[in-house]
Amino acid sequence: MTTTPSESGYAEEVCALTEQYLERVAEATAALPAALDAYDEDADAFEEATQTVADHESACDETLRDLRTAVGKSMPPNYSRFYLRIDDVSRLYAAIDEIPNRAERFVRELRAMRPALDDRTRETCREMALLVHEAASALADLTADYVARLVAPEAAPDDPTPGVTERVDELAVLESECDGLKYDALSAAFDAHSTADALVVRELVLTLDAAMDAVEDVGEQLLFLASGEVEV
Repeated sequence: MTTTPSESGYAEEVCALTEQYLERVAEATAALPAALDAYDEDADAFEEATQTVADHESACDETLRDLRTAVGKSMPPNYSRFYLRIDDVSRLYAAIDEIPNRAERFVRELRAMRPALDDRTRETCREMALLVHEAASALADLTADYVARLVAPEAAPDDPTPGVTERVDELAVLESECDGLKYDALSAAFDAHSTADALVVRELVLTLDAAMDAVEDVGEQLLFLASGEVEV
């Protein structure tokens, strides 16, 4: 079927906004390690890192609104994979939004609660933050590839996003590693601090871990969507 200019323009706009959105999601997690590095060491650097996470989270919200508008634009009904999966993809975008939300919540709560962090706990949390950013970046690449192939009119039905299963498995490995670090951080906190102080740290660690859980949840959604089209 010949692609009309309106369909072509729709696909280009959706792909461009998707890439911009995903880039900002990854950027929202990039400053997490810097915030932990600066915590209780450099107040100005900590504030800068916290504000960077917050600014990128706000940029994610703005781009997501634009993306939802673009996805919701009327287009000639067709049987392209993207057209048939608009609701699923919209839910996917909403699930991705949990990643920057939880990243921002972590740094804001860290700034508000100001708990004492011993070196071991802080370093373990920093390692968790690095894994969150690595996983968010990998997820961004995978999601961009998936959406690009959904909207590509020339993509054959039996030509899926390459290696979906393997790439989602890699996200699961990162999540498992982060899970182990979570328990290390909790152990360190309860070893070094009073129970009351350690419980505050526990809430922060769980919030940081929730950002990684959000990455894994999106990966599982992508695997489900891809498996509904072809065997991956």
